[in-house]
Amino acid sequence: MRGISSVMKIHLRHKLSWFYLPWIIISFNFLVNLLISVLIDGETLYTGGLGAIYIFMFVTSLVTAVQLFPFSMGFSIRRMDFFLGTFVFILLISIFSSAALVVLSYVEVWSGAWGDTVHFFHLPYLNDGSWLVQFVVNLILLMMFAMLGFGIGAFFLRFRGLRTFIMLAAVMIIISGLSLIAMRYEWWGTIFIWFTKQTAFDLTLWIIPIVLTLTVCSRQFLRKSTV
Repeated sequence: MRGISSVMKIHLRHKLSWFYLPWIIISFNFLVNLLISVLIDGETLYTGGLGAIYIFMFVTSLVTAVQLFPFSMGFSIRRMDFFLGTFVFILLISIFSSAALVVLSYVEVWSGAWGDTVHFFHLPYLNDGSWLVQFVVNLILLMMFAMLGFGIGAFFLRFRGLRTFIMLAAVMIIISGLSLIAMRYEWWGTIFIWFTKQTAFDLTLWIIPIVLTLTVCSRQFLRKSTV
């Protein structure tokens, strides 16, 4: 337990990466989109600028695995303690961020989309449902991007650069191949119809097994990684 708390303290020393920088970027994106909406004569703008926080979770988690794992090993922290401490820390950050996004979504609704200018925190489809549904959707998405980044970082620590490149290339080839097969047999129409019948909450529930798989794989990679 002491090792896990030590790992979390190490992460807390990087407040700029985990707490300040993502919300600075989100605030800057929001202000830019608000300014653009005003410049285009007040036309209501629907923006995807909120996606920056998910990308940031991915990048920060990847860098955390690659940089802080060797650093932690230097302080004789066990591999399992590093994994558990990092996972719990990412989960807490995701809970905080998800709650903040829900609050900002409701503020945007109460403000009438900031004077009917820009939809940034409350988007159609993604923010449908109660506050609890929105919280769960945001939480699962944040955890997916975070564990994807952490998983790639753990894979790099286990197999290093060349094999990581080959793995990523193989994943892209498989995705492209599946896309071509779907096009060849005209499955895209059926897939599109299926997606249109699902809510954002329904789709994020399908992501949970992916998050669990990434978590288990990350643990295994770190257990056998070289420093």
